[in-house]
Amino acid sequence: MTSGASAAPAGGPVAKSRMEKRRFIVLLIVQTLMIVHVIQWLIMGTTVAPIEPSESIQTVREGVITVGFIFFLLAIGSTLILGRFFCGWGCHVILLQDFCGRLLARFGLRPKPFRSRLLVWMPLALALYMFVWPVAYRFLVAPWVGGLSPWPGWSWEVTTENFWVTFPGLAMSIPFLLICGFLTVYLLGMKGYCTYACPYGGFFAPAEQVSPVRIRVNDDCEHCGHCTAVCTSNVRVHEEVEAFGMVVDPGCMKCMDCVSVCPNDALSLGLGRPAISVDAVEKAEKAEKTNAGSRYDLSWPEEIVFALLAVGLLFSIRGAYALPLLFASGVAACATWITWKAWRMLRDPNVSFHRMALRRDGRYRPGGIGFLAFAALMLGFAAWTGAANFAAQMAFRYDEKVMTPPGIVFTSGYVVPEAAVAANAEASLKWYRRASFIGDGGWSPIPAYRQMFAVREAWLQSVQGRFKPAMAELDDTIERLGINEDLAMARSRILRMVDPTQVDAWYGKVLEEHPTWMLLRDERVMWRLEEMTPQSAIAEARVGLAAMPDELLPKRRLAVLLVDHGNQSEIAESADLTEATLQVEPENPNAWRALALARAKTGDFERAEAAMREAIRLAGGDWRLRHQFALLLNERMKRAEAEAELAESIRLWELAGGEVIGDRPVLPDPFATTPLGPQMGPERPSSP
Repeated sequence: MTSGASAAPAGGPVAKSRMEKRRFIVLLIVQTLMIVHVIQWLIMGTTVAPIEPSESIQTVREGVITVGFIFFLLAIGSTLILGRFFCGWGCHVILLQDFCGRLLARFGLRPKPFRSRLLVWMPLALALYMFVWPVAYRFLVAPWVGGLSPWPGWSWEVTTENFWVTFPGLAMSIPFLLICGFLTVYLLGMKGYCTYACPYGGFFAPAEQVSPVRIRVNDDCEHCGHCTAVCTSNVRVHEEVEAFGMVVDPGCMKCMDCVSVCPNDALSLGLGRPAISVDAVEKAEKAEKTNAGSRYDLSWPEEIVFALLAVGLLFSIRGAYALPLLFASGVAACATWITWKAWRMLRDPNVSFHRMALRRDGRYRPGGIGFLAFAALMLGFAAWTGAANFAAQMAFRYDEKVMTPPGIVFTSGYVVPEAAVAANAEASLKWYRRASFIGDGGWSPIPAYRQMFAVREAWLQSVQGRFKPAMAELDDTIERLGINEDLAMARSRILRMVDPTQVDAWYGKVLEEHPTWMLLRDERVMWRLEEMTPQSAIAEARVGLAAMPDELLPKRRLAVLLVDHGNQSEIAESADLTEATLQVEPENPNAWRALALARAKTGDFERAEAAMREAIRLAGGDWRLRHQFALLLNERMKRAEAEAELAESIRLWELAGGEVIGDRPVLPDPFATTPLGPQMGPERPSSP
């Protein structure tokens, strides 16, 4: 494969890398395994959770240990020992970039690497933002400012039924392939995405510096430059080995192309001192002497300006249109390069890009005029979306201060909250309207989040007691944009306050058209349980299960209703339903608890005890489980163990801040069913 290296090799033609085909085969095997993983999920309905480093976000934010988190730790650990072999031989984005590089080579295009001193730190900054900042915020900032629920503790999630839940859809995937694959290579050079946009590389690069496994040189080296000519990681191999006796560049991905083409077999992969042992001053001094042919593309003032621009571009688009961070970082890197090239056109009399002359002898060529126009439009659009994104962030900030529980707002006799809460709700409303689509009177050039904003605005009006205006705006949104489940749920809750007699009919109308809307169906079940009769709720739950027989939520809801309100045969049916859910999610402690209650109510105390022991194994820190187990053990005449479990439940209750009068804890009924309280549509999108 051709490279973007600028050094002209001496000593004859450069041999073709013997490693290229091997690496390509390995990468294809990786892709095949990923496809097999998806096929297995499609066939079986459940599978191992995505083996993807981005799944680590769930771990650092919520304490859920995922397969992706374990995989990410192993990848970083292997990099500490072996260097960046995973990047070069296992990353699907590398395969994409290599394919795009080969495609460009067929047209005679050899992407020149873009070289910057500050922008190469962008991946590390992104990695810290993705994986370190959430931890710091939760444990260092949130205790002072609030806004986060208590740390839930560690848990495991190794299987999933919804494989794609954390991945973007097709509409986002195709642009990602085009921009983060083709465009980053075309503009920034081979491995351009890895160098300037990949947050995982932000951790892999410093880890690689610790590795004792490096590309090393012996005395047979004749400095021919063949190694640099074939390097697809944009490493100036011949200069590095001359200066340091090994490759110290953290961008080296151990592709081994340089080793395979060396005409004197002077390069090899070997053990020795790591790159981190080379003094930083020594690196800088030797690089200055030997790096004359690879001066950076930006001066220091330009480095600072364009680094700030890259950050601004990232936050202008990140979150504004639900762009994943991995995609937004690639777009920001490409947009920064385009702006830099436009600046060079304004500054220098002669500027070209690949084989296209943009400016010659101070005169702009047609391609250059088009390029400048595109850059100007791009920056203008980024500023426009940035303004809309800023408005959205302000809306979220004020929205988060409205802490009134929905269960209070949507109850009869609701009293409008104090002035401070109302002021935050009104401020959030104003910012939501500014962040909305320009066609709806807002600032955003693209109609993103229109339905979600409508739900949030309806909620904020409801907090202020303005139920009829909230209903009118929802109806207008539904008429213009169509209905989704969140809008339907929001309208149903407001309808409870406007005209409760119409609520059940509204549920029925919507569910007749959309029978698979599980959350809305479950809400109707709970509405009937609270406002009508348990039998009507059970009947609706059965309709939901018939509409969605393979889903867990309808099974769980019907099982809970039957165990709480059914006769003996229905309680036995509840146990069977719960066992069916456990075949899909055997690590669910609440399901084991429900099974234990059902077995106990049918008199099968032995199997009830076994189920409760399994629930405690999975969630032994739950006081309610311990208390229920104590009562169950007491039924089985196991007095000593029952007393120990009761004492443990009291201890856990007190640790959780439970009420104590004198020396006696005031424990709520451990068997009480807690219905789903009314919420208000989807959560706000996280700030970028």
